[in-house]
Formats: sequence, C-alpha cells, structure tokens
Amino acid sequence: MNNLQSEEKTVNIDAQSFQCQSCGGIMKFHIQSQKFICSSCKEEKDLETLSDTVREYDFNQYLQREKEAVPFEGLAVVCCQNCGLEITLGEQQVAATCPMCASTQIADVKQQAGIAPEGIVPFKIDRHDAQNKFRAWVKSRWFAPGDFKQKYGEGALSGMYLPFWTYDASVLSSYKGEGGKHRKVKDEQGKEKTVTDWFPVSGVVTSFFDDVQVCASEKEKNIQGILPYNTIENTKPYSAGYLSGYYAEVYKIKADKAFESAKQYMEEKMRSLAVDKVLEEYDESRIHSLDTKYSNITYKHLLLPLWSSAFGYKGRTYNYLVNGETGKVNGQRPYSVAKIAAAALAGLVAVIIAFSVFSGGGDSSYSDDSSYDEDSSYNDAYYAEE
Repeated sequence: MNNLQSEEKTVNIDAQSFQCQSCGGIMKFHIQSQKFICSSCKEEKDLETLSDTVREYDFNQYLQREKEAVPFEGLAVVCCQNCGLEITLGEQQVAATCPMCASTQIADVKQQAGIAPEGIVPFKIDRHDAQNKFRAWVKSRWFAPGDFKQKYGEGALSGMYLPFWTYDASVLSSYKGEGGKHRKVKDEQGKEKTVTDWFPVSGVVTSFFDDVQVCASEKEKNIQGILPYNTIENTKPYSAGYLSGYYAEVYKIKADKAFESAKQYMEEKMRSLAVDKVLEEYDESRIHSLDTKYSNITYKHLLLPLWSSAFGYKGRTYNYLVNGETGKVNGQRPYSVAKIAAAALAGLVAVIIAFSVFSGGGDSSYSDDSSYDEDSSYNDAYYAEE
C-alpha cells in the first residue's frame, strides 16, 4: 500500500458499533447462528456496514482509486518482526503473538492508506470444528512417518481474515493449432496399429469469468491448498464488526499486480476451452498459439476467513491453515523417505510391466484442412494465490 498524501483523510469507524446498546457488552459475530450477539446479555444486533451492497469497481480506474485511498481511523497496524505479516487491530485488541507464525516479536507500525474492503465472507467453521478438521487431515496423510499420527503436538488456532482481490472479465481468445484424426493401419507383419493425421485448425472461444480470486498476501504460501471460497454466494457487505475477536491482514499485493496472476489463470482456462473445441471434431488437439483479449474488467477487495496454527513433531514446527468457510485443510507436514522410496519402486515396476505388455508404435502424417470454432463460454469463480 502507498502512503500517498492522505494524512488528513480518514474513514471513521465508530467503536460504539461493537458495543451492546442494552448493557454495554461486546457484540461479537456468532459463527453457528451467523448473527451478532452480545457476549453479556445475548441480545442480537445487525451491525452497520459501509454499504448495502458489495460493489464492483472498474479496473481501468484502479490506479487513481489507489492514490486516493485513505487510512481507517481507530484501527492500528502491527507487524510481525519474524515473518513480516501486517495485521489490523481494533482499539480494544492487543496482539501478543503473530496469528500466522506464533512469534512474539510484534511491533506497532504507522497506519498506511489503502483501499477499504468492499465485502467479507464471514466465518462458518468455528475453532472446535477447525481443530477436528485438522485432526482428520493428519490421519489421512500418506507417506507420513509411522509414529507421526500419535506423536505430533497441536498448537492453538488463531482466526484471521486474509485480503483477496476478485475479478470479473469478458475474455475472447483466438487460437491456432492442429487437430489429429486417428486411423488404423497394418504394418509389414500384419499387426494393426494407430496412426494420427494432423490438420491445421483455428478458431475463437469466449468466456465470462466471475470472481476470479487472487490472494493479496505475500506471506501465506499454503493458501492455494484451502481454496476455493464461495465469494459469489456468501460475500457480505463489509463491516468492521465481523473482525471483532479476529485479526485481518493488510494487503501487500496491489490489484494491478494481482491481475497478472488472474490473467494467467484465465488464459489457462481459455486454452482448455480451445482444446475442447478442437476435440469436438478431432481425436487429438495441439494448440500452438493463443491471442487473448480482456474487456469489461471489474474488481473488488474482500476479506476471507481462515484458521492458522502450527504443530510440532520431533523438534520441528509445521504451519497449517483451515479454510474458515469450508473447513478445507492444507499445510506443511513431515514425510517418510522410506515410504516414498518404496512407493516409487513399486510404481516403476508397474510401469515396466505395462510397457512390456502394451508397447507399440505409431506414425503421423499431415494434411491440409482448417476449421473456425466460435462462441464457447466458461464461468469459474475461483483462483489461487499470487
């Protein structure tokens, strides 16, 4: 985020919005009921949001909007001196340890300007369920040391929100390549084999992508394993009240840089569409070139929930994450070299046997033909991290 001449501009967050109007207790988001409930008198309340809807913004105007971004008054930013994670804290919050790496090396940093979140996906998996999901994940690990499932030590889970950019875009790709048709022939010994005749092909495929997700954190490398989030159906208008009791990371990857990752994802999907289009008329497909154009691009800044912790095994620490919406788990884990070697040897033997049974040759020829493929569509809401 840039510190761009916005010192006098602030967005006010009313600290009283987190207090119960009946008894003065703290209002917190209750995961099971998906409502805000007073921790003292149990009164329910709908917290005010910055907007009634989750707005999409024109990507062409992003840089100007980033320059005009303002800091939030009432939110402090602290930085972990060990892993570099920056998180926001409310006026009543204190961070004694980093929610990502569990380090106690926490220091205050100057609040910076940035684009406020447009929306948030609230937690649906509570701490107890997340811990059970992790234990099931441990039990399902292949190639783990024999005593791992009995001797690992669990750490305490920390709930936090990670920053994401999501993108919508209309995409058109022109492709050129080859389509292959199979035919059976007999060799000199009378043995039947398959040969492939290749023909030039070209065409156009189109698609609309909705909520392509790119993580805006530079520190979290295990995030891909817990995606996707259902941002299309479960995103709520942002309210700082959702953060009561949780941490929220400050985005480090700006939307223009993150869009390059989104484009890579969309191009891969467009290439797949082109392959599928060729395979409608041919037995095989080779795409040699793809010219992709993007239009009607919009974006938004979201906060998405996760549980983060670490576990110990034989003197080493391994970090893991649990998706706070779906309960999907991913993280580091120990491996057994002996088990991996045994599996690799078994696989090699199987390949040798299969090759000896099914080995055979094939020839290729080339003919002149072309086709024009047009107007496919694809919709996918999810994308992994930068």
